[in-house]
Amino acid sequence: MGETACRGCGTRNPVGARFCMGCGASLQRACGACGTAAAPEARFCMSCGRALEGEPSAGTETTQPSSSAPPEERRQVTVLFADLSGYTAVAEQMDPERVKSLVERCLRRLGEEVLRYGGTIDKFIGDNVMALFGAPVTHEDDPERAVRAALGMQEAMEEINAMLAEDHGVSFELRVGINTGEVLAGAVGERYTVTGDTVNVASRLQSAGQLGAVTVGDQTRAATIDTIEYAELPPLTLKGKAQPVPAWQALAPKDHDRQDRFVSIPLVGRSAELELLRSLLGRVVREKHSQLATVVGQAGVGKTRLLEEFESEVRESGAAAVLHGRCLPYGSNLAYWALGEVVRTDAGIVDSDLAQTAWKKLSERFAALSPGDGPELVTRRAALVARLIGIEVPSEAAVADDSNPEQMRENLFAAVRAGLEARAAGEPLLLVFEDIHWADDGMLDLIEYLSQWARGPLLILCLSRDDLLERRPDWGGGRRGGTALLLEPLTTDETHELVLSLVGEDNAVGHEAVAAVSERAGGNPLFAQEIARRLTESGPAGVKELPETVQALLAARIDSLEHSERRLVQQAAVVGPEFWVSSLAGVALEEGCDLEVALRSLEQKAIIESIPSRHMKGEREYAFRHVLIRDVAYSMLPKAVRAAKHFEVGVFVEERAGDRADEVVALLAQHYGKAATLGLETGIARDRLEPMQRKALHFLEAAGDGAALVYSNAEAYTHFEFARELRDFGDEQTIARLAEKQADVAARAGRIDAALELWEECIDFQRRQENLESVGDLHRKIGGGLWHKGEGQRAIEHYQKGINLLKDGPPRLELVRLYEEAAWLYMHTGDNMLAIYAAEKALRLAERLGETKAACRAHGIFGRVFGRIGDTVRARENLERSVELAREADEGETIRALRTLGDHLEISDADYEAARTAYGEALAVAERIGDLPAKLELQAALATLAMYRADWDEVSRYLEVAGRLAEDEGLAGKMALPAALRGLMDWREGDFAAAEKQFALARELAAQVGWSEVSFQALFGMASSLRDRGEFTAAVDALSEALDICERGGLIAQSIQAIAQRAIILALAGRVEHAREAAQEAADLAERLHYPVGKAAALEAAGFCALSAEDGADLLRDARAMWGAIGRPLEAARCDLLSGRVLLTYDREAALLALDASARTYEEIGVPRLAETARSLAA
Repeated sequence: MGETACRGCGTRNPVGARFCMGCGASLQRACGACGTAAAPEARFCMSCGRALEGEPSAGTETTQPSSSAPPEERRQVTVLFADLSGYTAVAEQMDPERVKSLVERCLRRLGEEVLRYGGTIDKFIGDNVMALFGAPVTHEDDPERAVRAALGMQEAMEEINAMLAEDHGVSFELRVGINTGEVLAGAVGERYTVTGDTVNVASRLQSAGQLGAVTVGDQTRAATIDTIEYAELPPLTLKGKAQPVPAWQALAPKDHDRQDRFVSIPLVGRSAELELLRSLLGRVVREKHSQLATVVGQAGVGKTRLLEEFESEVRESGAAAVLHGRCLPYGSNLAYWALGEVVRTDAGIVDSDLAQTAWKKLSERFAALSPGDGPELVTRRAALVARLIGIEVPSEAAVADDSNPEQMRENLFAAVRAGLEARAAGEPLLLVFEDIHWADDGMLDLIEYLSQWARGPLLILCLSRDDLLERRPDWGGGRRGGTALLLEPLTTDETHELVLSLVGEDNAVGHEAVAAVSERAGGNPLFAQEIARRLTESGPAGVKELPETVQALLAARIDSLEHSERRLVQQAAVVGPEFWVSSLAGVALEEGCDLEVALRSLEQKAIIESIPSRHMKGEREYAFRHVLIRDVAYSMLPKAVRAAKHFEVGVFVEERAGDRADEVVALLAQHYGKAATLGLETGIARDRLEPMQRKALHFLEAAGDGAALVYSNAEAYTHFEFARELRDFGDEQTIARLAEKQADVAARAGRIDAALELWEECIDFQRRQENLESVGDLHRKIGGGLWHKGEGQRAIEHYQKGINLLKDGPPRLELVRLYEEAAWLYMHTGDNMLAIYAAEKALRLAERLGETKAACRAHGIFGRVFGRIGDTVRARENLERSVELAREADEGETIRALRTLGDHLEISDADYEAARTAYGEALAVAERIGDLPAKLELQAALATLAMYRADWDEVSRYLEVAGRLAEDEGLAGKMALPAALRGLMDWREGDFAAAEKQFALARELAAQVGWSEVSFQALFGMASSLRDRGEFTAAVDALSEALDICERGGLIAQSIQAIAQRAIILALAGRVEHAREAAQEAADLAERLHYPVGKAAALEAAGFCALSAEDGADLLRDARAMWGAIGRPLEAARCDLLSGRVLLTYDREAALLALDASARTYEEIGVPRLAETARSLAA
C-alpha cells in the first residue's frame, strides 16, 4: 500500500491523508497566488501560471519503504521550545474534547511557522511544541530561521487569539525558548530526535521566559546579531546549571535583510573579475542591449564583496541606476520574491502600505515610465506585474485569466520586460539578483527571458552558488548575451594579504597565528574573516575553533550530498585531509554504490580533488578541496564511531605498509592514539578498548622516538604526552619511560619547567625501583634543567647528588656524563679549576670504560676551558684531540667535535679562516651521511662567518638553500637563523620594520628549540635596528633580554658584546653615567676572559663613553684596528663613525677624516645607508 511523505517532518502518512499525523502540516499543494489546488507533480499553477512552492512530487504517494533512519551524528542544532500558557484555565471551562481540539488547532498553526522557515517538528508534548533547526538537515542560517519562526509564532498568536475570543471567549499566551549548540542526533527507539545539554537549556529558557516573549541563549544571539534586534536580560538561574546562563529577548528582525558582511574588508585578488564587470556594463551602455552576467562560486568565496565594489563604482560614477532583488531560502510566497523587491523599491512601496496604496504607487510608476502608451495598456501591465509579485489589484483593473497557462505566463513576463525596458530607457540600469541558487524555477525562467528579449541598456547581474549549475548546467554562459564568472578561492598569498588586513599590520597575534588563519581559510574570504575575528577575540587558541557561521555553511553543504556520498566523505574525513581510494571501499560496499562514480561526483561538486600518490605506493589518493569541509564532516561523527573508524584506518594502513610500517609510524600513532582516547572517553567495551590502547602505546612511543631523532621536539613531545594519557592501560615502567622521554624533548624545546616536573616524577619511581644508574642520570638531567633556568647552585647540588650516588660503584657511563656536564657548568660560571677537575674525572672514567665518545667530549671540555683562561695552545690541542677521537667513534660525533672546534676558533680565537675550514669539513660529513639538521646548522655557521666579512652574496646564497631545506623538511626551528639573517639584510637596506619582524620571528623559532645562539643574534639585531631608528629604551630592553639568554646559555663572549653595545646605546640616549658603568663592566669581563671579539667590543664601548674626547678617539682607533685585524669590516666602520661623533665638537678636522673613512668602508662593504649617515654627520 502506498504512502504519502510529509515534506516538513518526513512522517509517512496513509494515502488520502490531508494533514500530517506527525506535525499537522497540510499534505496538499496549492498555488500561493490564487489558491488553486495543484497536482503533486506540477511545477506551475494551471490557473495563473505562477511557479509552485516546494519540489514537484514532494509529499507524493510512494510504494517503496522508507530508507534507513538518518545515521547517528553530532550536529550543531538550534532547538526551539514553545509552550501555550492558559491551558489550565481553559480546561476548567470546557469539555476535554473541545479543549483538545482547540490546542491541536493552535499547535498546528504554530507548527506552520516552523515549517515555513525550514524547521522540523520534533514532537508535540501536551500544549508544548519542540522543533529543530539543523537536524536532520542543516541550513547555513538555522539560528536565524529558528528566531524568525519564533517571532512568527508570537504574531500568529494574535491571529489565533482573535479567533478563540470570537468563537470561544478564551485566549492563550505563548512563551518560546531557543538555544543553539552541539547535540547527538539520531534514533531514540523508533523516533528521530536530538539529545544533549543544548536541548535541556532550550527547555529551561522557555520555562524561565516571559509570556509573549522569545528568549534565546548566548550562542543563538551571537549567530543572529546581524539580523535580529535583541534586548539583554539578566542572567537566568536555570535548573541543572551550576552558573547563571546569559539570556536575550528577541524583539524583531532588523530592517535590512541584506547583510553587508564585507563592507570594511579590502577587495583582494578580484581585479580581473571587476574589470570584466566594468567591460560588460560599458558594452551594455554602448550597444543598448541587455546582458546577463552570473558570478558563480562557493559560499563565502567573495561574490557579495565583488558586487559591493562594482556597485559602489557604478553609483559613484553615475554610470547606471541600480535596483536590487534577493532570493530567500525560506518563508512563504517566495515565488518571484526577488522581482517583488525590485518593483517595490522602484515604485516606493513599503511593507506598511495598505493594498490600495501599494496598487496606486505601482500603477502610477508604470504610467510615469511609459507616458506615450495608452492608459489601458499601462494599467494591464501594472496589473500583470502586481499579480506576479502578490500585490492586490482592484477588480476594475484585474486581468482575466487566459485559458492557456503558457500564454498567461508569456503575458506576465512580457509585462515585466516592458516595465524594465521603460526604466532603462531613461538611464542605463544595473539589475542585481542575489542568491539565485535559492530562486524558484519561475524566477530563473524570467531572468533568462529578460536576458534574451529585453532591449535597452540593461545589465542583469546575478550572484549564485555553484548549486545552480546542477539544476541548470547551461545557465548563463551558454546563451546569447550571457557571461558566467567563476570565482575561484584566493591564492595563498592573496589570503595572507587579506588576513593581514583583517587583523592589522601591527597586530599582536603573531606571525604563526596569521599564517594559521590563512591556511585554515583555504582561500575563502568569509572563512578568513570569521576565523580572523575569532583570532582577535580569543587569541591564537581561537584559530583552532571553527566559527559557527563557517560550520553551518559547510554542514549545509555536506547535508546536500547524496546519502552514500555523505558517508564516503565522513569516512574520508577520518583518514585525514588526504586519503586513499581503497580506504573507502568498505563504506562503498555497505552503501551499495559505485565508488568510482561517487568519487567523480564529489570531485565535480568541488568537495575533493585527485592528487599524486605520496604516501603509499600503488594507492590512488584524493584530498579535500578545503580542509574545513573535512573538519566539519569529521565533527558530525559521534565519538564512539570515530574511535572505531580510526582503529579501522590504523589496521588498514598497517596492513598496507607491511614491513615498512616504520615509515608511517606517525600516521599509525595518530589513528590508533585517537581510537584509544576516544574509546576511553566514550566508555566502549573493554574487549574493544584494549587492542586500541595496546596499538596506541606502541606506535605513539615509536613516533615520539622518530621525531626526537630528527629534533622535531614539539612533535615528539605531543606523541609522548598523548601516550601518557593512556597511563591507565600501560604498566608503571612503561609510563615512567614515556615520561622521561617526554621530559627530554621538553628540555630540548626550552620547556624547562615541564621537563623538571616530569623528571621529578621519574626519579621518584626509579628510587622505588632502587635503580641507581637511572636515579643518577636523572639528577644529571635535573641539574641541566636548573642550569638553563639560571639556578646554578641548585644545579650543582643535583650533579653532586648524582656523583655521590655512583662514584663508589663500578665505572659507569652515567657517572662520566655527570662529570662532563658538571665540568661544562663550572666552565660557564668561570670556575675553571673545578671545570678542569671534573673534565679530568670524566676523561679518566671514559678511558677506563673504553668510551671513545665520552673521551672525545671530555677533551672538548678541556679545550673550551683552556681557551677560556687564555691558554690557546692547550685549548687547540684538546679540541683537535677531540676531533681525532671523534673520527674513531662515528661520523655523527665527528660533526659535533668539528663544530665545537669551529665554535672555539670563531668565538674564542676569532680565527675565522680556521673556523671556516672546520665547519666546511663538518658540513662535508653531514652531507655524506644525510644529517639534515647538522647541514642546516653548519651552513648557518658558515653564513655567519660570511656576515662577519660582509659577504652579502654568500649570505644570500645560504638563505636560499637553508630556507628551502628547512621548509621542505618541516624543520621550523631551523628556520630561525635564516630569519635572523634576513632581518640583518633588511636592516642593511634600512627597512627597519621588515627587519624587526624577521628578528622577532627568529627569536620565536629559536626559543622553541632552545637555540640560544640564534636567540641572542636575533635580539642583538633587533637592538641594532631599534638603535638606528632612535628607539633607545626599546633597544636597551632587547639587549637586557639578550643578556638573560647569555647567562642561561653560557654565551660569555656574546655577553661582552651585548654589554658593550648597551653602553653605546645608553650614551646615545644621554644616560652617560649608566653608559660608563656598562662600559666598565664590559672591560672587566674582557680582561678576565681573553676573547678577541669581547676585547674589541669593550674597547669600542670604552672609547665612546670616555670622559674626554681625546681619550675616546684613541680607544676607538685601537678598537677599529682590532676589528680590522679580526676581519670584521662592519664593526671597524662603526668605530670610525663613533670616532667622528666623539670628535665633532673637539677636533672637527679629525672628525671629518674619521667620518670619511667610515663612509668609504660602508660603501665598499655594501651598506650605503650607513655611508650616508656618516656623510650627513660630516656635512
